[in-house]
Amino acid sequence: MNVQIRPLLTLVTAFAVVQATAACEDSPLQNTIVIGVSSEPGELLPALETGPSSINGLLYLGLNAPSWNDGMPDYSISEMSLAERWELNEDSTVLVYHLRQDLVWSDGEPIDADDVVFSYQLVGREDFGSPYQSFWEELDSVAALDDRRVAFYFKRQHPRMFMHSGMSIMPQHVYGSLPANRDAFASHASIVNPGPETVVSGPFKIGSVRSGEQLELIPNPSSAAGAPKLDRAVFRVIPDDATRVLAIKNGSVDVINPVSLTDARALDQETGIHVRTTGYRYYDFVAWNSARYDKYGGQHVKRALSYAIDRNSIIDGLGLEDYATPAPGPLSPLFPALIDPSVRPDPYLPDSARALLAAVGWSDSDGDATLDRDGEPFALVLVTDASNTRRSSAAEIIQAQLREIGIDVTLRMLDRSAAIDLIFNQNDFDAALFGFSVTLNFDYLTLQFWPVDAPYNITGYTSAALDTLFPKALEAGTPAEAIPYWRAAGVQIAHDRPYAFLWFFTETVGMSDRVSGATIDIYGVYQNLHEWTIDR
Repeated sequence: MNVQIRPLLTLVTAFAVVQATAACEDSPLQNTIVIGVSSEPGELLPALETGPSSINGLLYLGLNAPSWNDGMPDYSISEMSLAERWELNEDSTVLVYHLRQDLVWSDGEPIDADDVVFSYQLVGREDFGSPYQSFWEELDSVAALDDRRVAFYFKRQHPRMFMHSGMSIMPQHVYGSLPANRDAFASHASIVNPGPETVVSGPFKIGSVRSGEQLELIPNPSSAAGAPKLDRAVFRVIPDDATRVLAIKNGSVDVINPVSLTDARALDQETGIHVRTTGYRYYDFVAWNSARYDKYGGQHVKRALSYAIDRNSIIDGLGLEDYATPAPGPLSPLFPALIDPSVRPDPYLPDSARALLAAVGWSDSDGDATLDRDGEPFALVLVTDASNTRRSSAAEIIQAQLREIGIDVTLRMLDRSAAIDLIFNQNDFDAALFGFSVTLNFDYLTLQFWPVDAPYNITGYTSAALDTLFPKALEAGTPAEAIPYWRAAGVQIAHDRPYAFLWFFTETVGMSDRVSGATIDIYGVYQNLHEWTIDR
């Protein structure tokens, strides 16, 4: 979910940004880049992550190096991988990696196959609670064949073998003696007081951390990835959107991530600054609670409500036309191989919406401008997150557009935690304007739409077609074999409309024109930070 918190902008905060940057400019290391971020990077150890961490990918290398290639994830060997090659057995169930020679951790200790086995066995423990535990769903075991060869034994050939064997690896000699629980790891000195002595393998190591303020990365001269082109990368925490924009405009920082979508267009027009995008990895929707909407006429009503929403006018009205595109269904434009060209975004057809509602008995029998049936007015409550400006503004417009066809809509704006509890835990809503992110595995569809008790299937959506398509997609041995099933599933979901799919949107990043060499795409903003340069 892409929810931003916007604390009140204060002159004190802005002054602090300028003062801190002035101190940075006094540093003898002028080849420094300063990045304004909205929040702290989280725990600086892969096993302790609670979600994806772009910073840990710079500190801890994996066996392969992921990238985005022609609408598909690609896993290769590069300077950012610990392996120099891999090989599969005849039935593609055993994947053997050969580690590069002379790999060492930042403290000089060798990196070997035992580190890989340790890392995977740790996150594979259900009681440890790592998100990487899911990588074991198709794994039988991971074994060191010798110091430089490690084998992954899979239950079957499946499309995510390279992703699931590409986790960032951790040093066994540092953490191997700890009890295998999160508290023990979180209280280790390297985590409590991270710094240059924290043992890593990536092109950067930790220079210093000031909790709640900034993280400094410095070169790791021992890394097999080679020396970064920067002397320092400083991630400065600036929670407020407007303060981050001020910081890059006055030169206090070189990059800001994220830029609010409502600020992006104006910032891109500033001299010396440009805005970069990561790709359509997020989408907003209005979810219809099926327990309540079946009584309104089921599919006819959902289709009518979707036709009553003018997506293009909302995108234009919010100034998002450069960063959002109307959504035809749940499959992102990132995946062209999955898109059926016959599936298009629902058009704005208010007259058709009225006709569909009339077909199931809704009319304005008493002339009060609100549809009714059997004495009951068509009224609903639309819930959304008040702290997300894009969604709260869109909710107000959608409220007005639905009223145009005779729907009485009441808005319920809640803080983020209350909205999540109401929608996801209590399932107590008529309609909810919210959003999801798109993972790089196509199986994100199963989390959001299938089965009926899936954690994010907030609408209670069911489909006999998906009961057939999803198992076939999940059982496929390769991505190519799975594509027809995912494509058909996307068509089915778009047709059934458990949501009014609104738009896909991108994250936006503000960059000074002095910064060069950055690769920014669906895999994130900092994936090649070691290759960035800055012209001072």
